[in-house]
Amino acid sequence: MSRTLITAEWLSPLGGSERVVEHLAATLPDARVFAPVVFADGAPSIDRSRIGAAFRRPERLMARREAAAAMNAATWPTWGRTLDRRADLVIASHHMSSHWTACYSDVPHVAYVHTPARYAWFPELDDRASGSLPARVLGAHIRRMDRRAAPRVRAYAANSEATRQRIQQVWHRDATVIYPPTDLSRFDHVTAREGVEPFLLGLSRFIPYKRVDYVVDVAEAAGLPAVLVGRGHLEPQLRERAERASVPVRVVTDASDEQVAQLMADAAALVYPAVEDFGLVPVEAMAAGTPVLALDEAGTKETVLPGVSGALLPELDARAWADRVAEVMALDADGVRKRAADFGVPAFAEAIRGWVAQHS
Repeated sequence: MSRTLITAEWLSPLGGSERVVEHLAATLPDARVFAPVVFADGAPSIDRSRIGAAFRRPERLMARREAAAAMNAATWPTWGRTLDRRADLVIASHHMSSHWTACYSDVPHVAYVHTPARYAWFPELDDRASGSLPARVLGAHIRRMDRRAAPRVRAYAANSEATRQRIQQVWHRDATVIYPPTDLSRFDHVTAREGVEPFLLGLSRFIPYKRVDYVVDVAEAAGLPAVLVGRGHLEPQLRERAERASVPVRVVTDASDEQVAQLMADAAALVYPAVEDFGLVPVEAMAAGTPVLALDEAGTKETVLPGVSGALLPELDARAWADRVAEVMALDADGVRKRAADFGVPAFAEAIRGWVAQHS
């Protein structure tokens, strides 16, 4: 009987990569899941009996990226050396370190890549590993381990063409593009509520490269309220920015999935200034019938269809983004939803099963 293991760096709430792990587990129901770090409310759809973890509920330790990385670095060598008697195939869901177990085991590995770690390989997109000495050491360690692991992984899949190109650039490997799944069923019965004042929505982790503060800039330029939804260490700064804003800005950190879906449907537009390798949030907003304003780069360039599901902008110019709000608000909501259907769960599941069968 085949023993398949799905690995991930951590399972925490509100993460796009964690949602992909949930869908991998649903697509491969006999597979077990391992992550060094598992939060109590991370990947809730996976039966806890299927999940192995080195650390559970490590909220304080996970407050800093270096601590989370240290947990991973400490765990993968020990765990990886046990794989020869635990698994016949490892499927790594990778954005920092998950494919590293290939360095320690002869078990066949394949990896679904959300991104090669941006802060290690692409500091122009995410400069978190260029500041303190521990952060720089972390970046160097990630690059060293990635170079060791990449030749040992049997096959890579990338969540977008942008990620595929980055894998080629830094690991010198090709990859199959499999767009990550959007659970469209979450939005089947969600519609915009009558009488809700138009507002702009920002939804992501509160970390630097997501540029959530820019949503407030656009809202001020457009003269519209804003709602910022997420969690992260920049929450105090975002709350301060909200208080100083010339328009009403609400910061929401405790919304349920159902409340997030309703906020998406109610929003006049999602403002999404991050450079993402794919970006699940814009696709989810489109599934709710809400148009997207995003950069004409990387993942959003592949998902947002100008004039149909939103608008793509060449640079971060708040006035220019604000000038497009009325245009995207006038788009047909059914057309916006139809675009999202191209990135649904059935297409992902079929592609994953075929890719795993080909390389296992």
